[in-house]
Amino acid sequence: MTKQIEFFIEWTSTTVLIVGVALTAWNVHPLNVYVSIIGNLGWLIVALMWRKWSIITVQVVVVMIYLVGMISKTLAGA
Repeated sequence: MTKQIEFFIEWTSTTVLIVGVALTAWNVHPLNVYVSIIGNLGWLIVALMWRKWSIITVQVVVVMIYLVGMISKTLAGA
């Protein structure tokens, strides 16, 4: 059962990230950021399940970059 859950999260997150990249290419902002964060969080879950520190590190950094960008954009608009 765990392998099925891993497989589902892995491929759902991959699909979501591809959609996020496509939205970025089509300049659909801020939806592209929200979609990409969801995909990266999914991959973070998979990386934690696999205990792969290289993937964990990348996903944590990417999510933090997205969140800092969203916060700074929100504060700049206030």
